[in-house]
Amino acid sequence: MRKMMLTATLGLLQMSAFAETNALIEVKLFKEWVIKGEEFGGNFNLAIKNTGTAPIPLAKKRVYFSSWQLAMRPLPHKPDYSESELHGKGDRLTIPKGNEHFFELPVGETHMYEALKFLIDKQPPFSEEMRFTVSVYLGNGFWLDSEPMMLKGVAPESEEKVGVITDINGSHDLVAVTYKGERWLYSKGGGYYFSVCPLSLTNEIRVEPHDGKRLYKIWDGDKPMIYQDGQSILTEGPDENDVFGKWTRERKQRAEADNAEVRRKKAEAEK
Repeated sequence: MRKMMLTATLGLLQMSAFAETNALIEVKLFKEWVIKGEEFGGNFNLAIKNTGTAPIPLAKKRVYFSSWQLAMRPLPHKPDYSESELHGKGDRLTIPKGNEHFFELPVGETHMYEALKFLIDKQPPFSEEMRFTVSVYLGNGFWLDSEPMMLKGVAPESEEKVGVITDINGSHDLVAVTYKGERWLYSKGGGYYFSVCPLSLTNEIRVEPHDGKRLYKIWDGDKPMIYQDGQSILTEGPDENDVFGKWTRERKQRAEADNAEVRRKKAEAEK
């Protein structure tokens, strides 16, 4: 199971008009392959550290960050791949001071978006090799780009329906997809796949309602997990299954400790 988790620390050394803007984007890829119809936003999480000399404007809420600032830009970058191509980013992201939807990430501090997975407006076209950067848009045509990354587009070896989720919007399937010694749980609906978590290769998977609303209990053999419908996330589960939650919790704790140390040093310097 460990081999399916790939961490990439991505350094940003961009200058140009934003000479004081510098950042590190740490991206966690939970697997390095995707299937046709898979939404990539469920396959990674990230942390952003301001390593420049000026604050960085970031959307407060994850949903706004996804739609206004976050992109997976196919490589090579097109010269005309600007904010105007990204569903309203250009018109909506002027980031004036005092904008209620944004905050300024202080110099030296790290920020994480947690709890929910990203929604990617425009992701690289599906192919055998998808090369891209994870990019954060700061307005005025300026992007913070990661180092190049790659996902493999693959055909699954098998797809097994393991349960049906029903809510006020209808029903969709939970399926187990196997590829080269890995087995992943997906939520499937409308022709799209949303990754949830890795599964054991051989255990029987059982799904049952948990609270009568939007929570379901999923059993991977004798290991129980709590699944939240609509978000494709686990709210509870062992670390070997809940890889998204585990990394997010641990990375947030580290960020909070680092930020506290940065603030302590700033306070001492101001005395």
